[in-house]
Amino acid sequence: MKLSYLQESFQQYLMHGDESLMLPSIAKDDTFSAQRRLKVYFDAYRLRLCEILQLDFPKTYILMGDEHFSEAFIQYLNKHPSQHFSVRYFGQYFSNFLRHTAPYSQYPALAEMADFEWAIAFTIDAEDASIAKTEDFTSISPENWPDLVFNIHPAVVSQYFHFDTPLLWQVIENEEPMRAPIKQLSPVRWLFWRKGIKSYFKSCNAAQDKMFQGVLAKLPFGELCENLLSFLPENEIAAFAAQTLYQWVQDEMISSIELIREDVLSLSC
Repeated sequence: MKLSYLQESFQQYLMHGDESLMLPSIAKDDTFSAQRRLKVYFDAYRLRLCEILQLDFPKTYILMGDEHFSEAFIQYLNKHPSQHFSVRYFGQYFSNFLRHTAPYSQYPALAEMADFEWAIAFTIDAEDASIAKTEDFTSISPENWPDLVFNIHPAVVSQYFHFDTPLLWQVIENEEPMRAPIKQLSPVRWLFWRKGIKSYFKSCNAAQDKMFQGVLAKLPFGELCENLLSFLPENEIAAFAAQTLYQWVQDEMISSIELIREDVLSLSC
């Protein structure tokens, strides 16, 4: 038997429980049957993946409880068997699974908590990139400001939350008395990013949310300011926008600043 065939047969057994291809390859043993010995690996594979999912979503696990989480894991594994050589990506569809699979879909705060925890993990694993410096920001000539474009660092991710999910995450993190999630009047955007080797997150008010949308759309500073007319008095907009962007640069959320004009193709800071 070729090694590749044996490996493929064993993988199919671990992932799908089909022992028909593997059984003929198992040596006889007077103590334990081939099925029983195979089952050791079958169970160990699932126990390890369940442990990985719990480590990736510890607060979601606490909200669900051990029994419900274990049941959800089995359903999730059947729908989304591990396809990547690294188990780091096994849980990438878990929040979507919770959002669209009964009975978990009846409790949308579960999917939000899974979104929150995956976003934090993403900031750590995201690729490296250049980081704009505050001195680059402050050295820009005033006449160039309307044409500046700010590029978001690849480690930055954002999520809208309908519940107070980030605050509930902190309640669990601080081992405070457990409480139910609170539905908000309207969704709130939260930003997640990496500074050094540590993850951070914070909420956006309505004006900051509008600005972030504009930065994602690669709008120049002048248009970012125009988009704030319905949120702030006109005489306060430029200062607010500049202060917000300066804070994002300080937080290392901006990878580069570009000057886009007909006579200047690109100035990377």
